[in-house]
Amino acid sequence: MADDPSGPSGGEGQDDRPGEKPTEPFGGGGAPPPPPPSSPYGQPGYGQQPGYGPPSPEQQPGYGQPGYGQPGYGQPGYGQPGYGYAAAPQTEGTATAALVIAIVGFVTCLWPVAGIVALVLANNATKRIEESGGRLSGLEQARWARVIGIVELALTAVGLVLIIILIAVSATSTSYSGV
Repeated sequence: MADDPSGPSGGEGQDDRPGEKPTEPFGGGGAPPPPPPSSPYGQPGYGQQPGYGPPSPEQQPGYGQPGYGQPGYGQPGYGQPGYGYAAAPQTEGTATAALVIAIVGFVTCLWPVAGIVALVLANNATKRIEESGGRLSGLEQARWARVIGIVELALTAVGLVLIIILIAVSATSTSYSGV
């Protein structure tokens, strides 16, 4: 079984086979090309990978022309550091949930329940956003959820007062006209 070429056995790998040499890169063996100059930001430029790039003039055959790469190609322009813009802060999920619950509660007339839930969620979201140090956004959503929740609770209070007044008026205005 030790002479079986169908698979490795024991601790032997496929690199132990006699007569097989690893393939060499196209163009013959030799020292790998030196890496291209790195950008001043510690990362390779756009479209460049470490160890790749245009060949240097010493490696290019004949005619004495420089390499085909353009100097400075791929470097960030207009003084922008790195690649693109900084990531925007993530929106706090409870602020969005508070706003959605407040709006849905207002539309469906579930004022007391939605108002209380929206206020609790908005207060929690505000605390988390302020403690995040700028990593989270959504403070305006939390404020609007709080405003809508307060309006819902105020409308609930006004509705309860009106219902009590109507019950009191209807109880006193009906007179019993007995014979």
